Amino acid sequence: MFSIKKLSALMLLIVSFIIVSCSEDNSTSSNTNKDYFPTTVGSYWKFLTYELDSMSIRIPGTEDTTLEKIVGTETLFGKNAIIYVSSYSKDTGTDTTYFAEEGTKVYTLLSLFNNDFIPIEQGNQWVQIADFSLSPGNQWTILNDTTLATVDIPPDIGVSGKMTPTISIKGRRGENTTFTIKGKPVNATEFIITFGMVIKLNVSGMPMPINLNFNVVTHIWFGEGIGIVRRQTDPFSINVIIQNFKFNGSRDELIDYSIK
Repeated sequence: MFSIKKLSALMLLIVSFIIVSCSEDNSTSSNTNKDYFPTTVGSYWKFLTYELDSMSIRIPGTEDTTLEKIVGTETLFGKNAIIYVSSYSKDTGTDTTYFAEEGTKVYTLLSLFNNDFIPIEQGNQWVQIADFSLSPGNQWTILNDTTLATVDIPPDIGVSGKMTPTISIKGRRGENTTFTIKGKPVNATEFIITFGMVIKLNVSGMPMPINLNFNVVTHIWFGEGIGIVRRQTDPFSINVIIQNFKFNGSRDELIDYSIK
């Protein structure tokens, strides 16, 4: 029998893939815009990371630190990629992310749902995540509405059926602001990435399909002469029938850095 508990497990699985994809969007780099994001090999940035509740307030006990370091460059999918490696104080593993620049535009290599759970053609592609020539409020499309192949709901969720996701990603230039980094004021430029998801669930035992429609919004702030000084994924919720599923947000605050 289908239950709210099983649906909750499915929601957590779906959102985990969204957060991973958005996190790959969250960092940027640009050789052209050195005043906003230095790209010298050996440079590093250390962040305090923590979760946010539904009011975007820090949740005690969720703190971690992340160290991001530029380790090299290579040609990848037609662009000169800058290679970032991230390590964590609470995890022995590392993550590798790729960035590139063309003029005032910044790109990241997006591995969008490139897995057995939700396959997509050409899942590895460069996408624009920033443009320093834009004025506040200007927008651009990163990924148009794309309906993916219908796939089986993973069996470990405890229910059977089919799911059809439709995704879109849009970017927008935010406002300028000032942060205090290592005791000094830093001018920062904001970019906002909105990841839209519509999922149609056909669950065995349910007389009608379940349609899920929600957005995940990520903010990125670039500081002059430093690079990324803050990232934030806003908390969000998903309404399913009479149940509301809430998901925490997250924030990364720069606490130390070294530009080579």
